[in-house]
Amino acid sequence: MSPDPWPEEPAARAALSAYGGGWRASLSVGMERVAERCVAARVSHVGPLRIQKVLWPEGPSLAHLILLHPPSGLAGGDSVAFDLTLAEDCRVLLTTPGSGRWYRADAPASQTVAVSVGAGASLEWLPQETVLHDGVLGRSRMTIDVAAGAAALGLEVLVLGRRASGETLTRADFRSHLTLRREGRLLLAEAARVGGAERGPAALGQGHVSGLFWAVSPQPMAPELVETIEAALDEALGADAVARDRGDGQAIGAASLIDPHLLLVRAVGSSPERIRAALMRAWVLLRPLLIGRAAVTPRIWMT
Repeated sequence: MSPDPWPEEPAARAALSAYGGGWRASLSVGMERVAERCVAARVSHVGPLRIQKVLWPEGPSLAHLILLHPPSGLAGGDSVAFDLTLAEDCRVLLTTPGSGRWYRADAPASQTVAVSVGAGASLEWLPQETVLHDGVLGRSRMTIDVAAGAAALGLEVLVLGRRASGETLTRADFRSHLTLRREGRLLLAEAARVGGAERGPAALGQGHVSGLFWAVSPQPMAPELVETIEAALDEALGADAVARDRGDGQAIGAASLIDPHLLLVRAVGSSPERIRAALMRAWVLLRPLLIGRAAVTPRIWMT
């Protein structure tokens, strides 16, 4: 992966060059199926980014990975790169031990993630929420390539400012880009930018928490699945299922099948816990359909 994933921003590169500091961290992991067990067959890293633990709480064919970044956040000049390769028929659930953070910065920080999901394999990307501090200057890019017969499910919950500490984003420049491909065909290329003091219907209304759940299916999904997921969202958010009204804390959620193989679920509100719990309802419903397993909560979430 390129160490400069945003070459189109000369001003950001100039600020980073002038700053001259920051952590550099990279991690490359290759997962393979060996004697019916999904194992980390290849691991290489530089700097503070590691796989803390590989667990098999659901049996040997599905590995739970805990991705650990000891600084727990990115500050000015930091650069993190992670690539994960799942070989054929290998199943992986990845999560984190705690929230990720992007701190106030005078130079840009960057994060790039690239995941390749082999034929018949499955990926569940379930990190805990990401908190943007006031003054953040960050760039995040994630690319998921899914092969034929493979499944991928992913979650992102973005928290704008530390409201419990009275913080709002008065100045910020955070840009993210998510790319999903199946068998080389582009399913989704979504770019987002978070600035400071944004309000209103075109932003997040009065909320400060934005959640996205995505699912790439090995088989075409039934359109009626959208209604089932939206009903679960309404229940989790306390919303009116008939009027599609906002729920507790002005939370609202919706699902859409934008391709037979791609389903998106979005939720916006003021509680990271509630938004995350609502999106996880989609995971509970979709996991048995896409990978043939009932939902099992990652053990690290209990600690």
